Amino acid sequence: MTYSQQKAALTRAIKSDDPNDVIVACTKAVEQWNKTYWPDDWSRWQRALDDLGPLGQWHHILLEDLV
Repeated sequence: MTYSQQKAALTRAIKSDDPNDVIVACTKAVEQWNKTYWPDDWSRWQRALDDLGPLGQWHHILLEDLV
C-alpha cells in the first residue's frame, strides 16, 4: 500500500465514525512503516487515535504499541 493509499484509508476510517476502523487503518500503516520507514507526518495517524472517543477513553493508544 502506498503512502497516498494509507492517507486515504485513514481519512475514510475517520469519516466512518467507527473507532475500530481508525485503529485498523493505523495498525496497517504501522505494520508497513516498520518494514520500511515511518513518514515525516506519522503524527497524523497518532492524532487520529488521540481524537477517538471522549478524552481519556482512547488517548493511551500509541502507534508503536499497535504491532
